[in-house]
Amino acid sequence: MTQTVEAIQDELARRHRAAVRVVSAFVALTLLLLLLALAGVFDDALEPNPQLGGTLRIVVAIFAVGAIVYRRTKFSAMRLQDIAALRGTAGLFRTLQMTTIHVALIGGTIAVMGFVASLMTGAPSDKWLGVIALAVLFYAYPRRSAWQRVVDATEQPRADDSTAAKGTTA
Repeated sequence: MTQTVEAIQDELARRHRAAVRVVSAFVALTLLLLLLALAGVFDDALEPNPQLGGTLRIVVAIFAVGAIVYRRTKFSAMRLQDIAALRGTAGLFRTLQMTTIHVALIGGTIAVMGFVASLMTGAPSDKWLGVIALAVLFYAYPRRSAWQRVVDATEQPRADDSTAAKGTTA
């Protein structure tokens, strides 16, 4: 069953809009936590624990690198072509959307961990861990033109196997 171009574009717009909403919500959460940390609203809320704060800094760094690796792995060209071939454009859109949401969740988790670390240590440098979360979220932000290029690349007509010689790539 082939989909019409309009149906494909409608689903692309719908999935992209949903992913943008999720990423935007996590950006808003991160900015709120960053402002609260910088304002020092909850500075006396928790008993200082520098060891736990140091652990959270390391975990934030691991999550940030992990988010980048996860996104690059999920969005590799060969993997997306395989998904499009097996599941069609609906499966491709679902993969693009869910991967974006997963990376946004990691970014939101980083924001919360950074906020908690700033509460635990009270160190001014920990208040800026939210910037790492923002970097991950901006890295995860879905660009519609990139999604469109992925769809266009996976919908390219494949060369007819009868015209290509064995052992060559068309």
